[in-house]
Amino acid sequence: MSQELTAEHFKPITKNKVILPALICFTIYAFFSTYMWITILAGITIVVVIAALYKPYVPPVLVYLFGIHWLQVYASVAYAEYSGGTLEEVFQNPEAHLDLLFVVTLFQIIIMAIYLSRVFKIKFKPSVELLREASTKLNIRKIIYAYIIASIIFPSLIASTYSNSSLNQVVQSFAVIRKVLLLMLIFIVFLRKTQYNNLIIVFIILEFILSFASYFSNFKEIILFVGFVYLTVKPEVKTKQVVRLTPLIFVLFAFLIFWSSVKEGYRNYLNQGTRQQQVNVSREEALNYLFDKTGEFTADSFKVGTEKLLYRAQYMQQYSSVYERVPAIIPHTNGDNLSSTISFLLMPRFLNPGKTILDPSSKTSFYTGKTFANASQGTSISMGYFCDLYIDFGLWIMIIPLLVLTFFIGKVSNYIINSDKYNMIFTYSLFIGTILSLGTFESDIIFYMGTVRNYTVFMLLGNFFLFPFLNKYIKA
Repeated sequence: MSQELTAEHFKPITKNKVILPALICFTIYAFFSTYMWITILAGITIVVVIAALYKPYVPPVLVYLFGIHWLQVYASVAYAEYSGGTLEEVFQNPEAHLDLLFVVTLFQIIIMAIYLSRVFKIKFKPSVELLREASTKLNIRKIIYAYIIASIIFPSLIASTYSNSSLNQVVQSFAVIRKVLLLMLIFIVFLRKTQYNNLIIVFIILEFILSFASYFSNFKEIILFVGFVYLTVKPEVKTKQVVRLTPLIFVLFAFLIFWSSVKEGYRNYLNQGTRQQQVNVSREEALNYLFDKTGEFTADSFKVGTEKLLYRAQYMQQYSSVYERVPAIIPHTNGDNLSSTISFLLMPRFLNPGKTILDPSSKTSFYTGKTFANASQGTSISMGYFCDLYIDFGLWIMIIPLLVLTFFIGKVSNYIINSDKYNMIFTYSLFIGTILSLGTFESDIIFYMGTVRNYTVFMLLGNFFLFPFLNKYIKA
């Protein structure tokens, strides 16, 4: 595992079967789009992300991470066109002239993806044979026991430490172990035929169903876990795969539209009008509410759900408002946001009892000129960390801190994926669980940098105190 791989080891299977069709589709759509050049650039951007970060038999979680960045930018264009207006009209920023903002943001994502591909290096040759061999060295029964115990312990610890944000962040970071154990079980289903496979599938289904009884309903995470593992084990794009997956994609898309149409009312039902991010009804009542809503879903609901889905997928609305006001009304802060973020993250709360509570909504209200409910009202509306850096440095210089953040993501990824201390399935699951927990385009800069910091600490502490013990325990 010492030979560093070069480009020739990674002949992109996506070259003709994914990249070329994607470019063709975006180019054709561009001729019908109000924003032809942004659409063409968006197609080039997603192609660069895939080509730069995809590696066969390696979890495509970095492709997803930057793909979500891309989606939260370009979905704004799709939302505007679906709504029948311009970007300036749908975001109510008539003086913003947003074309330049979108073009530069897409180019920034391209630069970050290319730079990350230079930092992120695989120092061994992954293959499905290595994965199958690693799966045979696992004690499935012990993994199931550990998963059940983690499923009991970590939710209780998270709930009990909620009032202590510093301690809660530590617990949240270590709670990724539960995700790692679930991911290992999913890998086993795809790699081995065992007596436990049906039980594992039941666990996966229960995770999906019961996630709806939580306020944030993280069912998407379960779908992503299965998708990442599937694409890791079977990265070849074959016609048979496309035929099998196409109906599932349409079903998933229809479900997301349904979920978008009921999400707001469902959350209000969960918190019973308290406007807090909490569940005040039983799991049975929560699931019954959703079941009843399926019977009320109509063609009009589908149309409304589609519009809401596109609106929620995008995250350029606040950025657009800030772009209109900074520096025209509010001057650039010349790094003050970033320096205060670093101070906030480096100063432990026990050393500074007067340390403020993270409240992105107040900052968003100030810079956008619009009023949003704040943390005391149970709401957190961020501008996104790209916007935070724009406020500090402007469109051009902000690429420097963006690349610094990208560098740290690449180094953390290298540290995880190239470890030869643990079972390969454990390492891959840790890689997915950790990177997926990082922030996205919409994340406030304190949250984004805080998660990078927290998971870096988690990896360092885990390598000394937890991972060796867990790796030894799950051996066959």
